[in-house]
Amino acid sequence: MIQAPQNYGMQQPAVQQQVRQPSFAPSYNAVQINLDTPTLNAPPAMPYYPPVNMGPYQPPVVPTQPANPPAQVPEPVLDGTAPAPTQPVDVKQPDEKGPADLADEAFKGLSSADYDTQALAMEEIAKKGLNNQADVIPYVQENIFDKLIDIMNVDTTNLQGPTEQQIALRNKIAENDRAKEEAVKAGQNPDTVQLPHTLTAQEVEEGNKLSPLEQAERNKEYAMFTTCILQKTYADEVSKLTGNVPPVTELPGSRAIITALKDNPNPDMRISAIDALRYVERPEYKEDLTTLYTIAQTDADANVAEAATQALASLNEAKPQEQAQ
Repeated sequence: MIQAPQNYGMQQPAVQQQVRQPSFAPSYNAVQINLDTPTLNAPPAMPYYPPVNMGPYQPPVVPTQPANPPAQVPEPVLDGTAPAPTQPVDVKQPDEKGPADLADEAFKGLSSADYDTQALAMEEIAKKGLNNQADVIPYVQENIFDKLIDIMNVDTTNLQGPTEQQIALRNKIAENDRAKEEAVKAGQNPDTVQLPHTLTAQEVEEGNKLSPLEQAERNKEYAMFTTCILQKTYADEVSKLTGNVPPVTELPGSRAIITALKDNPNPDMRISAIDALRYVERPEYKEDLTTLYTIAQTDADANVAEAATQALASLNEAKPQEQAQ
């Protein structure tokens, strides 16, 4: 599952927080951005970049069996009777979804009003992209990007957050978890230690249940990761077709991610924006991303600032051959 923090807005006991590590292996890459209005400071003559939906998907050519296989000659019969004719065998091919079907299914999932359905659709795309970049080419469509941007821009101010009862249960769960961690450090079996709180399975389930606000915030993070996975594929495919790499500011959805990094009040969302941008890095984007990470280093939230510092260090330490991947 795509990594996303749980318990948005939750009142947790004071615990030393650690900066989240990105859940992917980023590849490294640059341009100049005006952060107030993210536009490219480029020469007047701009190369042509194809639209997001880059024409019909061309599947790889798979060798097929000849339409008319050689006839099989039966063995001669010595009793004088004619051999029975051979009946053709009807071999059914397994039903496989074509690129259009995959894109349509993903679009329906992203358009659902159910947060979990949205999340599953994004997770499916992200898993494919992380395993094999070519597998997400069918999803590089304008309507898919539009839905991901819509999810990132959902207004969550009026959505219900966790109840006081849930917050109290989560605090107890966290205290129990810390007691188990301390037992492990002491060489004890965590299943045999006395926990601070006795909780039923129903109470644990209720405490871990996400509220509508938390589901929507989780999906915003999912949408940023999924968008950057598709952006990387889009940039690579455009480069193959035209020999030009589209500027980072012209990647579909880039404005929404940059806006989240700059203005989202939730620090977890700002960290997620940094993590997502680390996936789309490539040499042509190094200057732009350096600017973004450098500004994020001044974030009022220490975890966001540290995440930006780590991203900047990783960007500058990447070897040229790693950046080109």
